[in-house]
Amino acid sequence: MATMNPHALFEGDTGDMDADARIAAIALKRDRYITGDLYDLVLDNREDVVRSLNNDMLELVVNRHYHIMYATPVSESDVSMRALKTRASLTREEAATLAYLRIRVLEYENTRTESDGWIVSFEEIRNALTTGAGYLASRNDEEGVLKKIAATVSALTTYGYLSRNDDDERMYTITPLVPVVLDRRLAETWLGADIEPQDEEPGGGAVSDADESAAMHDDAMDVGAIVEGGSMDIEEGR
Repeated sequence: MATMNPHALFEGDTGDMDADARIAAIALKRDRYITGDLYDLVLDNREDVVRSLNNDMLELVVNRHYHIMYATPVSESDVSMRALKTRASLTREEAATLAYLRIRVLEYENTRTESDGWIVSFEEIRNALTTGAGYLASRNDEEGVLKKIAATVSALTTYGYLSRNDDDERMYTITPLVPVVLDRRLAETWLGADIEPQDEEPGGGAVSDADESAAMHDDAMDVGAIVEGGSMDIEEGR
């Protein structure tokens, strides 16, 4: 007589994970990052979740300071097999905007503003890119520049760095993913920013201090490639 699978959720199910672990693993594979209840769900089922991610050639990255997690492809130098999530590249405009968003987060953190109050407008992003030393400041095609900025903001929203405001389509919330993937010192270097350092809590701030993972992945180093190469690797669900 066949033994009934205690983890079965449907007829013929041979899976070895219960419902909560599956929910957590699916969220990490589907979404750019997770937080809140899903974060806690992963902690409660970490071993099963990590095993599921590893089966799809993914690693778990945990940032306790910002209370978020995400799944990243394993290093290509380790294996030749393609992961469930693959790497895309940010354009220079997208990377410059990401650096600006990181500085804005630093300013908000200096005033102890909670992450749900990290608000930025489309106009602020446009001004950052088109005035002073902004990346697009030397462009004369105003209409073309506006379209490029709109595409940049749309892309960063898709990648999980910005969240749209339901009440005003030109207002956005900067997500905690921004300070997790980009070291503030590198962002300041890119923008030539003169920002007073914040009083960081132990384990907060730079990616190298805050992240721990099943196998560590340092996104700040990926971001650094933009300075010379013109693109930045990120993970994108396919």
